[in-house]
Amino acid sequence: MLVALFIWLPPIVGMFSLDGTILGLPILFVYFFVGWAILIALCAVLTSALRNAAQTERK
Repeated sequence: MLVALFIWLPPIVGMFSLDGTILGLPILFVYFFVGWAILIALCAVLTSALRNAAQTERK
């Protein structure tokens, strides 16, 4: 999950440190929480795929 490393590098985070809001929330907060949610979803998909592959090997 090197994606997590890259999306939270200071130069990348700096691009989202803007004055403005999305649904009343600062853009930087939205960036962090949406990125966090996407990473959790990717981990769930990866875990599911690995679990299915391991079960297929056992058969």
